Amino acid sequence: MTIRMWKSQTLGLLLLLALSVVVLAAAEARAQVSSKQARKALTRIAGFELTSGAVRVKTITPGTPAEVTADIRNVFKFEQDERGRWRIAEIRTAQDRWESIDLAVGAARASLATGECNAPDPPFKGSAAIDPSVKRARCLVGALTGIDVPSDAVRIQEVDPMPLPLASRASAVVVAWIRVTAHLVNEGKGWQVSELRTGNRDWFKLQPLIAALNERKAAQARSDMETMSQALERYRRERGFYVVSDSQAVLIDHLNPRYLAKIIRVDPWSHPYKYDGQRDSFTLHSSGPDGKDLTGDDIQLSGPNVR
Repeated sequence: MTIRMWKSQTLGLLLLLALSVVVLAAAEARAQVSSKQARKALTRIAGFELTSGAVRVKTITPGTPAEVTADIRNVFKFEQDERGRWRIAEIRTAQDRWESIDLAVGAARASLATGECNAPDPPFKGSAAIDPSVKRARCLVGALTGIDVPSDAVRIQEVDPMPLPLASRASAVVVAWIRVTAHLVNEGKGWQVSELRTGNRDWFKLQPLIAALNERKAAQARSDMETMSQALERYRRERGFYVVSDSQAVLIDHLNPRYLAKIIRVDPWSHPYKYDGQRDSFTLHSSGPDGKDLTGDDIQLSGPNVR
């Protein structure tokens, strides 16, 4: 072997070794999630759009998957029923966007035992009592998340009762910090939450939950459109024609309240319903989970051939 050949082979081995080190370093970096990366992933759980300040990362355990414990600030809407019992009705998933708790609980096939949370509060010593009380709010959030309270895993930051008649029934906005544990994976598209756990709940995978939730939302969208189509039929029986417009807002203005008792403007994914109506036909449309028209998850109902 000549000196030139030996040098060439040695250089090749060194380059291969350097490349291996770079690849291993990249893989190692991808396997280690930083606090900033974990916070970003947690702000986008299952369609949520939270601010970075709404997530406080507590611990990170490296691995595959990585395990992250964090406190997340959630905003809930509480409602009181006709018997005076409080319940959590909605959770805010983004600015001006709310999600039905009943839909989420149904998709997760979970059950809520909130009876003890509505036990009478002891007499309040002070100028005024807040209803729901902080204790009641903490109990209801604990029941929702499977956290035994009192516990630092549920901390109520604020209870803000909504005055009547701004609300149709007694209600309140409750801000709560909730301790969660999440599994994060990085499959080349950045860190994402794959599983989540709160309190004594079992781990649940996010993708099946999102799919189940979208199925329930699709059923709700079909129900909404069926309700609007029935209102359109009542309108036509009286007027002799459907609402002629390509605007959902104009449609609702014509139907509510005489033909349609409730105002329906957005679908369960918070996207506006679309309407296209002629004198003798109409089409109602939801763009579905992805919010894009002319894709496979669109939902549509046309008339007058409505069952």
